[in-house]
Amino acid sequence: MGSGQVDAPGFKTDGESWISYAHWVRDALGLIRSGTPGKIGLFESSVPEPTAMLAETVLQAFRNGVPSSYQSVFMRSNSDLVSRLSERYSVPVRHIHCTTGATSAIQLIYPALLERGDDVLVERPGFDIFANYAGDAGMNVGFFERKAPDFGLTMEAVLQQLGPGTRMVVISNLHNPSGAQVSEVELARLAEALNARDIYLLVDEVYRDYQEDAPAGLDLDRHPNVIRIGSLTKIFGMSTLRCGWIFAAGDTMSRLKAHCDRVDFSVSKFSHAVAAEVLARSADYDTWRQGYMTAARPVAEAALRDMASRDLIDISLPLEGCICFPKIRGVEDTVALSRWLIARHGVVVVPGECFGMAGHVRIGYSLDEAELRKAFERLATGLGEYQEKLSDKQRIA
Repeated sequence: MGSGQVDAPGFKTDGESWISYAHWVRDALGLIRSGTPGKIGLFESSVPEPTAMLAETVLQAFRNGVPSSYQSVFMRSNSDLVSRLSERYSVPVRHIHCTTGATSAIQLIYPALLERGDDVLVERPGFDIFANYAGDAGMNVGFFERKAPDFGLTMEAVLQQLGPGTRMVVISNLHNPSGAQVSEVELARLAEALNARDIYLLVDEVYRDYQEDAPAGLDLDRHPNVIRIGSLTKIFGMSTLRCGWIFAAGDTMSRLKAHCDRVDFSVSKFSHAVAAEVLARSADYDTWRQGYMTAARPVAEAALRDMASRDLIDISLPLEGCICFPKIRGVEDTVALSRWLIARHGVVVVPGECFGMAGHVRIGYSLDEAELRKAFERLATGLGEYQEKLSDKQRIA
């Protein structure tokens, strides 16, 4: 760790190398803690945990003993939590199954619905566990491109990459790492086209609530091949609760529940009881998130526009979520750049190699306004110096 090297194993396919996002963050955090004070993380992918609000929620719920939400989750979802999710997202109770976070949901979905040797088509750039978990479950992984700078998605682009063995397409909306939105109309077109080919569509919606006036999401009765997943980790900054969910309908949900009944007994009774109490007070937590983003987004957009005007980055604006994925002008190795920014300027961004697209970095901007301004100042200064450094090397060569 003292050398400043980040040891991040990768997922290799199609001639591309992906660095493990989790390993990168772990080792970057180690560098922050072991180095000089004052480093700023521009890599957080949610609002900060509202610890004071969470403490008050728990205190109120358990003040007079255990609340009704504190109930068995053995081979079943917490009924209070399911009711709250149903109300919040307008999804029927029968279409909801709770899990230990969204990552656990993904890990359960692949073997529940697919066979070893099936093909899974995953977006790129994208979250590495989409591909890693599919590979671990014995599936073959292929990719379709979401192209910079807007990282949009169209039905036609996905269908062009389908093979005869494709049984599932995996996307995120809002997109991780760019924060880009896919419209409900385009998602519905894609879901219908895939359903006609007997292919599932898995939609990771962990960032959807960062979109103001977010649409309801695909109707699962109309689109029985669609699986939607979410969690409290991103929308409220509550990774500590390890609360996620799967939305699906009909035979898809029946197969998912049957598989979970065989293999998944890890859901926490206490955590999901607290999650139900949090959702009972969701208006307060939504206000917390919205307050952060209302203050942070204009600061981030102004800083990014300034860097783009100075030819440091390319990016599509305005911002839509709490993360973005600018291309760094003139830089191909963004792992080296990220290490250099940590060591020389005390600012941490995630290299694009963690998402299958070198030359970009992921920035998380849900920070306190003053801290955010300082972080972007450091980033702009660092990128300017790095460009000069590369130019000097090219002149010498």
